[in-house]
Amino acid sequence: MDPLVPSDPTSKEYKEWRVSDLQGSSLTEIHTVVSIVALSYWCWKCKTAAEYHRNPAKFNGRTLKHFVFECVVFLVPMFLALTDTYLFTTIAVLVGTGVYFRKQIPNAPHRPDKWAPDPRAENFKKTFVPGKITPKSYLSIYRAEMMLLTCFCILAVDFEIFPLKYAKVETFGTSIMDLGVGSFVFSAGVVGVKAFLPRNVDGKMVITTLWQQLQAGLWTSFPILGLGIARFVLTESVDYQKHTTEYGTHWNFFFTLGLLPLFVPLGLCLFKDLRVTSMILLVVSQALYSLTPLGDWLENANRTDIISANREGIFSFIGYLAMFLLGMSLGQEVLPDAPTFKARRMRLVSVLGVWTTAFMSFMLFSFVLDIEPSRRFANAPYCFWVAGFNSLMLWVFMLIEEDVDSKLPPQLSRSERPSGYNVPVILEAVNFNSLTTFLVANLLTGTINMKIETLLCSNSKATVILAIYIALFMLPALLMYRAGIRIR
Repeated sequence: MDPLVPSDPTSKEYKEWRVSDLQGSSLTEIHTVVSIVALSYWCWKCKTAAEYHRNPAKFNGRTLKHFVFECVVFLVPMFLALTDTYLFTTIAVLVGTGVYFRKQIPNAPHRPDKWAPDPRAENFKKTFVPGKITPKSYLSIYRAEMMLLTCFCILAVDFEIFPLKYAKVETFGTSIMDLGVGSFVFSAGVVGVKAFLPRNVDGKMVITTLWQQLQAGLWTSFPILGLGIARFVLTESVDYQKHTTEYGTHWNFFFTLGLLPLFVPLGLCLFKDLRVTSMILLVVSQALYSLTPLGDWLENANRTDIISANREGIFSFIGYLAMFLLGMSLGQEVLPDAPTFKARRMRLVSVLGVWTTAFMSFMLFSFVLDIEPSRRFANAPYCFWVAGFNSLMLWVFMLIEEDVDSKLPPQLSRSERPSGYNVPVILEAVNFNSLTTFLVANLLTGTINMKIETLLCSNSKATVILAIYIALFMLPALLMYRAGIRIR
């Protein structure tokens, strides 16, 4: 054994060494693995629509058999994909199952007069209210699936069953966990813009002022920053393993999340178009990193004071802020209710345009300027990759919903859907208290790591522990959702 490698696999030093200097995996492999979330949704959507079409009056998506099917179609494929177990077999099974259920959905009857108004379009005009924001099922499901993926990875990485090529890279490169962190921030921006959009109050359109936004930001930030402080104190008191180059000596992800609400209102004041603000932040930060001595200092400086000790967390915050604002700009496109049926379908084009812009920007930085993505510093290529991937996946989810729902007869398409048709209960529960679910997953991860020597577990034992872990962090979310308790 290399003398520089700690010999005891149960020691803190070995656990920190194990996740150091990782190089990640290729974009093709990452996107293939994460495509599982879209296939799971497509499979569930087709099965639910087929069942609803057969008997709309008696459909109930909140039964035990539906709950079991949701666990099988959303949780099992995710587990198999992220442990690199039968990946392509899992993809093939999901595709085959989705095709089977989709064929059970009869095509909507053709209208005798194709020039007559579409009943769905007429219904859109009647029900549209300016400033009203109704829940978007495709967005809820996508956010919840990415949350489940993130929560699973933060514990799974501590077991040998989890391939280290999916863990966070040291400085430059791409991995599934790098994508998960960025997706958490980007998707939070997509829904976070809701508080800043004009809303209808007693028939009048109301927009929040800068002072109201700052007040709301303070109230949102304090609890999350408190969690960051608590996490730091707890990890230091129990001498928990820590990868210093991830965020710094004292910084953690909760500090990044907690500071975002304070700076977002200021970012909104700079330019009306949030994409412009994001681009300026990313270009300026990348120029400082690449063209000045700052880049060398960030990578190699000694940790001699509070700034240098936490330089990764401080500098990467600029990129995460830009990423959050990019998410907000997409949220401005998809969150408000569409005034017409045609406008709703045109959103597919606008979201695809966002993906194209982000992808071209990523190509420019990565292949023309030869700058690799870096989650450690949240540089421009990394932020554009995350924004592009999330925009594309959201577009796929929108396309799945539009495709499946378009096959339903107009009277089913425009009626009030029963509980369990639009969003599966396990994902709705996670989305209902997403930050709380993330916190519970972090607490469970720390507890399990202190009670069990994860690196000594066999694959079968690790599978059992991870299955119990998923059930434990899902249980509070399901119970709070059932009771109607919403924390965050």
